[in-house]
Amino acid sequence: MLDLAITNGKVFIPGSGFFELNVGVKDGKIASLTAPGEPLEAKKTVDAGGKYVTPGFIDPHIHLGIFGDFAMECENETRAALAGGVTTVGVFMGGADSYLPTLPGMIDVVNAKASTDLFFHLSIFTPEQLAEIDEYVKQFGITSFKFYMAGVRGVFPGVQDGFILEGFRKVASLGDKAIAAIHCEDQSMLDVAFEKLSAANPNGTLADWTDAHPEVAEEEAVMRAVFMAEKAGNRLYCVHISSKLGVERFARIAGANHGRIFGETTSAYLSVNKHDPVGLMAKMLPPLRDQEDIEALWTRVADGTISSLGTDNVSMTKAVKGAENGMLGAMPGYPILQTHMPCMLTEGYHKRGVPLEAILYKATAGPAKIFGLYPRKGTIAVGSDADLVVLDVDKEWKVDSAKLFSYGDFSIHEGRTMKGCPAAVVKSGEVAYQDGEILIKPGAGSCLRRSL
Repeated sequence: MLDLAITNGKVFIPGSGFFELNVGVKDGKIASLTAPGEPLEAKKTVDAGGKYVTPGFIDPHIHLGIFGDFAMECENETRAALAGGVTTVGVFMGGADSYLPTLPGMIDVVNAKASTDLFFHLSIFTPEQLAEIDEYVKQFGITSFKFYMAGVRGVFPGVQDGFILEGFRKVASLGDKAIAAIHCEDQSMLDVAFEKLSAANPNGTLADWTDAHPEVAEEEAVMRAVFMAEKAGNRLYCVHISSKLGVERFARIAGANHGRIFGETTSAYLSVNKHDPVGLMAKMLPPLRDQEDIEALWTRVADGTISSLGTDNVSMTKAVKGAENGMLGAMPGYPILQTHMPCMLTEGYHKRGVPLEAILYKATAGPAKIFGLYPRKGTIAVGSDADLVVLDVDKEWKVDSAKLFSYGDFSIHEGRTMKGCPAAVVKSGEVAYQDGEILIKPGAGSCLRRSL
């Protein structure tokens, strides 16, 4: 007997399409895919009639523990993710110290507190960290490493191209199941722009903040990053592409590197422009930009240039955000995990007619294949993990941060009407979220190891 059956839904199998199938689950895995009408015996049945059944969504780009305790954020924010249909998250870790002493404790926290599965990416800033990459792979199954061409002012610096090239060569030596991620902005251009802006307009708005990170700095850095990856021979993942110039340049040069160079954008860059009334609550690095940038990014989501959709989630409270401290004093980041995929459905599928399959692929199989999780994650196939979303693409609801599961007490989508949300979420074969309620306890998720 099956543990769970999901019946009467239209099942999305990435790369193949939509099918009228029933999904059977046993021992946390997908055990069967059967035609409607075939008998199923299961301890529990979820009727997905009139809805889609998709793989659990993967958000490959979040941050935890920057403005709050890691354990607290791990518990709360993975529950927010789960309520948005995200069943696996990729967490970027940073800092100047070796990760070897701290990773075991963090993995223990994940296994005790997380409601989604989680995998780590490590940011590489120092020669010590670079020298330890083999150990990060061997001891912890971490196969993705990030490099910052530009740093975060007052927090950490970026690294020079010579160091990045050395890092890329190291990643290339690990083989094609490893990947380098990179933040593409030119530091010197940012420095000049920031000094001009802070001198002339220190009390500026969200729209003014965009001037501190000019589009050309992203475009130029994309070119350098892809050039270095070509020379080193590594696979490359360009995180949070935010601008028309950046994504158009990426589109021109990534085609020659098909299957080796991947671009990501985020739900914020696809939905909120710099003139939005949310104001400095939406301050971020890179900044939110113009409406024409949003439209250019959606065009490149639709045509396949963008391979993956993330959030760059940085959770915090309004008190920590400090929007009242002005353009220079407000902290960058926002909680956005629970509204991530509803926003993509609203802005992409409903408003712009982007094919549903294109959006869903970039939230499932796309990141799973890029980061070495496929076919355990990112698809619906016999033997894959039973992480599933029963998706109601037509349900309308209004964003109210007080009703979201994040510990953050604001949303950059506050008050917006979304169209589309999970009716139910299955995590590891168990109904984890249904009708607005989380049904599992923290610790249902686990830390994922990847292999070369």
